[in-house]
Amino acid sequence: MKKWLKVLVYTVVTLFGLFVVLVGLVFAIFDPYSFEDMSRGGICERSGDVAPECAMPPESAEKVLAALLTCDAQFFKTLDEEKAVFERANIVAHPYKLLDAGEPRTSVVPFSQPVEAYGLHLTGYAQQAVPGKSDYAWGFYASEQPDEVERALDMARNDALAANPRSGAFAITASDTPDFPGTRLGCRVVGAGASNVEDLPSIYDLFLSRDISTALSDKFDLFVASAMKTASDLGR
Repeated sequence: MKKWLKVLVYTVVTLFGLFVVLVGLVFAIFDPYSFEDMSRGGICERSGDVAPECAMPPESAEKVLAALLTCDAQFFKTLDEEKAVFERANIVAHPYKLLDAGEPRTSVVPFSQPVEAYGLHLTGYAQQAVPGKSDYAWGFYASEQPDEVERALDMARNDALAANPRSGAFAITASDTPDFPGTRLGCRVVGAGASNVEDLPSIYDLFLSRDISTALSDKFDLFVASAMKTASDLGR
């Protein structure tokens, strides 16, 4: 084969390979179904009520909140099953210092509109983990004040505590976050053996994102923002 022809073949093969890689990246980053209604109602409407989800009980924010009271790994499974009740939201992972292994990794989900459960109005969710340590915190924010939350959850909390003594890790405190005024109701556990929580699930798996981007591109954006924060701190 002539040298110029061999070069041409290699060039075509290389360009085709690059094209395949680029197409793969596009499909990895962009989710064509991002704006499709993934609630059970939307799924049932598209399937003519024959999808397996249609036979399940309706989504329930109260079911999720009741699971939170036990402060164990079952909560995340329940949240994943019922996440459509919180609708699509802007999922936000806060930048962190890349060189600081002890800085908590924090993610928040402000709800597009309050979600009612036990008469409370849930306005958002947050979770936090310290890398390399079994130190986890997760929970919701409600617009009501702590005493109102206490009264609303009194019976459910007592039932949870009777069924699972570990639910003592659940706490109701005044919110210290300006973005979520009112009350934080959630868990903090230290030590995986105390709660069977070995790691916090990805925030992108627990909620339906409003953005067209996927978890892959969101994580890339988080890394870039964290790198910029690290560089800024080093430049001071």
